[in-house]
Amino acid sequence: MFLIVNNAEKGIGEFCEPLEKILKDAGIDSKTIEYEDTLETEISEYEGVFLSGSPRGNDIADSRQPYFQWIKTAAKPVFGICAGHHIVGRLYGAELLRSLEKEVGDFFVEIDNRDPVFQGFPDRFMVRQNHFDSITLPEDFVLLAHSGTCKVEAIKHRRLPIYTTQFHPEFLNPRMLLNFVTIVRSRE
Repeated sequence: MFLIVNNAEKGIGEFCEPLEKILKDAGIDSKTIEYEDTLETEISEYEGVFLSGSPRGNDIADSRQPYFQWIKTAAKPVFGICAGHHIVGRLYGAELLRSLEKEVGDFFVEIDNRDPVFQGFPDRFMVRQNHFDSITLPEDFVLLAHSGTCKVEAIKHRRLPIYTTQFHPEFLNPRMLLNFVTIVRSRE
């Protein structure tokens, strides 16, 4: 079973619902919780964790750090999306860039480093973007993809099974999320 952490405000499911549907349609069980509930959740019970996006930017990458410290100690596979990308980036020392690399709509990204998460994807492919903030590349992470506007579109931790994307694969690139599930399950 996979865990989905809702980084939006309680009751706003616009970023979790597509994730839930992708997993359900693939026959993969999942459970969704609010970000505040991570402190009471036994993360070790899950195969992997998806961190959703949020329609709210601003301070959430920093103000929600206490709810995500487990990422550094649990060694649990994580896939962070947009706000989840920012949260993980800040957790590992990335700088949060405010409105410098804004992208809203559909844009192309280019793969910098091939990885199993891109299985079946061409070197350049269309993604859905919805962000004003972005991050710098955190130490201990490898840049996987960039766009013409945003330098850090997809990253992977050098040693841990942690992936994040600035873009929203739950809208145009569900195969990437299923590739992550395959990566997680191949580790077992």
